[in-house]
Amino acid sequence: MSEETDMLSPDQAFDILSNQRRRYALHYLSDHPEGEKLQELARQLAAWENEIDAEEVSKKQQKRVYVSLYQTHIPKLEAEGVVDYDSESGLITLTRHADDVTTYLQDDEDRSDQWHRYYLALVVAGTVVFTATVLELPVFAALTPTIVGLTILFAFGVLTVQYFLVRRRESQGVTSSEH
Repeated sequence: MSEETDMLSPDQAFDILSNQRRRYALHYLSDHPEGEKLQELARQLAAWENEIDAEEVSKKQQKRVYVSLYQTHIPKLEAEGVVDYDSESGLITLTRHADDVTTYLQDDEDRSDQWHRYYLALVVAGTVVFTATVLELPVFAALTPTIVGLTILFAFGVLTVQYFLVRRRESQGVTSSEH
């Protein structure tokens, strides 16, 4: 950690995240703020790595992950101040420094950054309506291509303004969940 900021540097965070097993561990622990036993963590990671349910994990698969976590990954995460590991109970908990790393972990589906989907939906809907208008299909025959085109441009403008307002709120530390 940097002495002056008491935070992990991006280089330290990316070093931690350079290993898939550590990413899986941090992801799982993020969903378990009360902590998790090493044995259970190993079982869940083995399930993800083998693309099976946790109940289907063999002892051999779990042991392979357990040894790796115990000997390599948990000590590294603990040395970086990201987790606390109680060797007596086997309980692993995230520390306040975990946020320095887990911010880089967000899955696409977990992120609020879904704007590409909104723009794609607008492109598809706009193309369908515009094409139906130009072809003078029923219901759309009353519309003019100019009006439809201007409406689509207006919709893109509104979407873009909304995008910038959300980004500005996020950069000021205000998330949509706070509203």
